[in-house]
Amino acid sequence: MKDNAKRPRRLLPGIVGAVLLLAVVISFCVRQAEVMAARRRLADVEREIEYYRAMNEALVEQAERLKSPEHIEKTAREKLGLVLPGEVQYMLVTINE
Repeated sequence: MKDNAKRPRRLLPGIVGAVLLLAVVISFCVRQAEVMAARRRLADVEREIEYYRAMNEALVEQAERLKSPEHIEKTAREKLGLVLPGEVQYMLVTINE
């Protein structure tokens, strides 16, 4: 009977070790999944940052074009109907019958 009593006690350290190993493996897998998700979020944010940098650069270029004397003159002539001193502006008028 003594041999039967010792047998479960011999298995106990192995079972405890296996359970601990399983817990470590599961914990590692969960952490790896979290790391991968964080890397995906980081890549998404980096792409978003690059998009907004490009948009910002395009807006800065557009602002510079809008400030140019050529653009200001063109807008004044086309949209506001202004002319330089000494110029005469002609307007075509169509009559529908």
